Formats: sequence, structure tokens, C-alpha cells
Amino acid sequence: LEPVEYTRADGSPGISYNVKKVFDVTQTNGRKAPAVSANRDPKALITTMLDVSPVEVAATDELPYPNMAAFYNNEKQTLYVKRNVGDSVAVAQCVAQELGHAQLSINSESYSRRDMGFQAVCIGYMICKKYGVDTQNFAINRIPEGLASKEPKEIRAELSKTRNAMAEIHSHISDEMFRKKQERSKDYER
Repeated sequence: LEPVEYTRADGSPGISYNVKKVFDVTQTNGRKAPAVSANRDPKALITTMLDVSPVEVAATDELPYPNMAAFYNNEKQTLYVKRNVGDSVAVAQCVAQELGHAQLSINSESYSRRDMGFQAVCIGYMICKKYGVDTQNFAINRIPEGLASKEPKEIRAELSKTRNAMAEIHSHISDEMFRKKQERSKDYER
């Protein structure tokens, strides 16, 4: 806010404020957002996500939900990926979200797909956003009633679980991508 002096209708001096948009240095990171480019291939991300999956991965022709490209089955501790989907962006989105379900089930004592669905959507969104995959299909703006009605401490606890699961998945993915990059650079040296 910037103070500005003015004269009121009755002749007395007054102070008004001009609103300015400013940022604190701690609110910025000084880096440009990564552009979607050739090195952010959804197929490569899918391969890496499946390689680092904390649960068993299996290919299948049918899933419980026909519109999905991947599905995590908690009873069997298996991530099923549908064959011949074609759209690599949709597959990357589904695999990222289902990896969220898998990681959340590993990190919690009692897992419920319905209760942790929104958290898994958020994890899928964050993974796709981080690796340059389109995020328009994620419904992160629809906060479930159960979460919206919780106390701030409970909301922070839920967000903390989501952040921890995301950090674990991201750590595995980035480590694997680094390892693959190192292997490629060694091959170039030969």
C-alpha cells in the first residue's frame, strides 16, 4: 500500500492508499517454469514411474473402471496398467495418480481408496506438473466435503501425508532419471 494525501469535500486533508502488487523475496525462486519439451516425453516418464513403483506392476486388458489407463489394487498390492491405450499423456496422468494411491497405502495404517482419492489426485497432479505433463484433467479444485469441514490441524496433517508421499515418489523418479542419464553419458564416452 502506498499512502496518498488528498483533500476531502469539506476541505480537510485525508490519506488514501494505492494498492500495489509486490512480492517478498521468499515467495520467488528465481527460476523459470520448465517448458514442455522433447526431453519431457510422457512415455519416458511412464517407463520411469513403472520402474520405480513401490508395488508390483502388471499389464492387463481390462480394468474395473473402463475410462482409466491404470488402477492400483490394494488387496493385491499391484498397479495394473491397461494395454494399448494409445494416449501417452492420459497413461502418464493415470499412472501418476495410481502411484499416489500405492504410496499412500504404504504410508498409512488403514487405506481407503475413497478417503484417499483426493490426495492421490493431488499427487498425480504434482508429479505431472513437475515433469511437464498436461494437468488439465485433474480435478484438484473440487475439495471433498470431508476435508473442507476439518479443523486446520487435521487439514495440515492430511496435506503433510500428501506431501510426504509426493516427496517419496518424486525422489525415486528423479533418482532413476539421473541414473539413466548417467548410463547414457557413459555410453557416449565409449
